[in-house]
Amino acid sequence: MTELRGIAAKTRYRPGEASDLPAIRAVEALSYAGVEPDAGLSEALVTASVDTLSHIAEIDGQLVGHILLTRIDGPERALALAPLAILPDWRDMQIGTELVRHALRRARKDGWRSVFVYGQPDYYGRFGFKSHLADPAEIGWQGPRFLALELVSGALKGWTGPLRYPEAYQAVAHALQR
Repeated sequence: MTELRGIAAKTRYRPGEASDLPAIRAVEALSYAGVEPDAGLSEALVTASVDTLSHIAEIDGQLVGHILLTRIDGPERALALAPLAILPDWRDMQIGTELVRHALRRARKDGWRSVFVYGQPDYYGRFGFKSHLADPAEIGWQGPRFLALELVSGALKGWTGPLRYPEAYQAVAHALQR
């Protein structure tokens, strides 16, 4: 526990910048080794003309984690959470948890209403993500791992329809549908 407190005190969380892209790509490549569709996704989205919220975690000036939220078409002011990448040596240090918390706080502050993610229900459930909130979405990877979170209470109430992700997600989407 002492080690976690020490790491937490040394970890700096901040918005990502264009100059961080090479380090973000390196973190994604190491984090998603063997899962090529996710490596480089952040760079493709940040450099596209789409709204993104990028957050990074640094320890002693080294980028150790990154999260990206990207605008998607569907319900009003909706975001997709992906990727969340943490260097393997830092995964058990709660850095991913803090990145998710920082990103969701910023999204609320910026007026976003909901977030969708394809991921582990146990992990994302602790932030309030629920599968039943994502059920009305028409998307190729619908199921128990497709989750949604209302940043504004009732934001998804009564909504149903297709979700359209930016083009850069297409390689990831094809991998999920296999």
